[in-house]
Amino acid sequence: MIRNNISMTIKTLKAMKDNPSKDTIDFNSPIQRKSGMWDAKRKSLLIHSLLQNSIYSVPTVYFRKDMVADKKYQYSVIDGIQRITTVFDFIDNKFPLTEMPLAILDGTAYDVSGKYFSDLEQDCQQEIIRFKLRIEAFEPEDGDTEEYVNNTIEEVFSRLNSAVPLTSAQLCKAKAGTDVAILLNELLASHFFAESAFFTKAQLKASDDQRCLLQAMMLLDRNYVSGFQLKDFSETSLMEYAEGIKGCYSDKQVDTIKSTVEYLTDAFPEKNKQLKKINIPMLIYLADVAMDTGVKPMYLRQWWEFFTEEDSLFEDYKLFCSTGFTKLEKVNGRLAVMVKSFCLYHEIEIPEELKDMVAEVEEKIALIKEEREKESSLEADPVLEEKDVGDAPDAENAGQEVEQPLLEQEEPDSKEQGEISAVQKCADAPMEQEDTPEIQKEITGYCEDEPEPTKTGEGNSPVGAEG
Repeated sequence: MIRNNISMTIKTLKAMKDNPSKDTIDFNSPIQRKSGMWDAKRKSLLIHSLLQNSIYSVPTVYFRKDMVADKKYQYSVIDGIQRITTVFDFIDNKFPLTEMPLAILDGTAYDVSGKYFSDLEQDCQQEIIRFKLRIEAFEPEDGDTEEYVNNTIEEVFSRLNSAVPLTSAQLCKAKAGTDVAILLNELLASHFFAESAFFTKAQLKASDDQRCLLQAMMLLDRNYVSGFQLKDFSETSLMEYAEGIKGCYSDKQVDTIKSTVEYLTDAFPEKNKQLKKINIPMLIYLADVAMDTGVKPMYLRQWWEFFTEEDSLFEDYKLFCSTGFTKLEKVNGRLAVMVKSFCLYHEIEIPEELKDMVAEVEEKIALIKEEREKESSLEADPVLEEKDVGDAPDAENAGQEVEQPLLEQEEPDSKEQGEISAVQKCADAPMEQEDTPEIQKEITGYCEDEPEPTKTGEGNSPVGAEG
């Protein structure tokens, strides 16, 4: 692998995109973040930096350079896709600049605020398209295997972004390797994830859809991969899992996750507001159960609507959606309640591998409800104990009031009782409670409707699936 320092003007790069008769530029590297992640202010600052390049620098971008024909190259963006696509979009008049300082070119001040590219003075337009980006290009040498090249590129991306605010889910994709990254991109582009699931714009920007998919893969691997132990859904577990499946995610695992997502695409042709990020991993697992038991997609959707709108078990499900919902106890609780409801609705037997979990969760729910009843009974008792009137001293004769002893309130004696209170707060608290909106967005929207979204854990590393 050879690394070369080169420079190209914005005009040259734009021509490679618009008229790829010779060299081409590719934005579809599987490990890259998708474009369109920046807000208007950040995009405008980049354009202003191009105009004031004598003062502000623009970071280096990184390409993979491959010869695809005689004297014809393809440049795949490893790092820098946000910068390049932002400039291209501005040149194509897709957004105006926000409020910006004056741009000073050769002693002349230009007001660029609120302007599209076509509105800028000629000097400003030329300054942008003539700007030379610093580029580091990695080019495979003769004898380099594709595996070696991909591993090197993945490591370059990981090191470049180790000190910048990539989300853990975005780093997971790089850690999982090129093959898994391609699979993730394919599944996230499916109708189920892109259209049916209910993700907010902020959640998509944080790659929460990818996080859900990885969590679902972990659940399925617990069932199908010998030796895999799910510890939780924490960020640490996701990262460890991604590193563990690199280069060993088997064809059977690929077929399983693909078939479940395809099944859910058939089950949910339209957007469903209850297909939130906390529910999706369990629902993907349940799709696998449904296929094994012969339940057609439309009947899974009918059950889902019943479960989220009418089923009394949904109240039990909520018990495992409070703060700390990535913990294994909460993950198992949500899965067990969902499976129980599904099997009761369709009058089928609970899968053998889940029977013990369902039984344990039922016991847990019974304990939680018992604790709640105890709390309710305490709240219903009078604050003051009644005393026998004949035994009480005469307050008037004594010249003072008789002080009655207060009943002592029991303090929560366990972590679970504290978590119960958090769940109750989510269910009952008014909107102005400080953390209520955040909790609502993280879970299922029980307390109030969310705004319409855009349309668009420590765990052991698994080994390849058997078979």
